[in-house]
Amino acid sequence: MIRFQKITLTTAGAALAAVGLLAGAGTATAGTSGQQVSVSTRWSDQIRICGRNHVGDAACTGWIATPNAWTSLPGWWWQGELTIQGYQQETQEYRVGYCDVPPSQPSDWTQCNLYGTL
Repeated sequence: MIRFQKITLTTAGAALAAVGLLAGAGTATAGTSGQQVSVSTRWSDQIRICGRNHVGDAACTGWIATPNAWTSLPGWWWQGELTIQGYQQETQEYRVGYCDVPPSQPSDWTQCNLYGTL
């Protein structure tokens, strides 16, 4: 019976370790594997960001309201060139801006200053 308990505990421990590795595989580490972005806008009521995520896959956000001068997008990790679309509801116009996000840097945030564009 003691032998059975040791095998069960060892198997359970290995399973928990495997789950921990799988759960952590999709997240970026602060400062590496891409950055989160904060976008400065003046003209746009909403923005949408498209580019490559922290694992190199193409990704786009949905439309995000921009009621403030800076809009932060926590939880989205980017690298390379981003295409940032802006939309103004009053005129029903779209504009496009671009932002380069380094794959790694000391901080985990990149500021995309598109105040004069979006």
